[in-house]
Amino acid sequence: MTGTGQMPELLLIAVTLEDRAARVEALADTLAARASAASWQGPAADRFRLTAGDRRQQLRAAADGLRRVAQQARLLAGAP
Repeated sequence: MTGTGQMPELLLIAVTLEDRAARVEALADTLAARASAASWQGPAADRFRLTAGDRRQQLRAAADGLRRVAQQARLLAGAP
């Protein structure tokens, strides 16, 4: 699309990206919470919890990236 027809599409993309960012962040939090609440113990459990914490940070960074792209889409569409 060209001209003003792009604005609604870009806003839809922004909203979709923001929704996906929230989902990714929620999944990251759920992963970390379940890993820390697991009752199993030992070296493998410790490594799993550490890895889950690392993945949580990576997923949160990915969510932040999605939000930045959403903001750029909003700016391109002329929305705040």
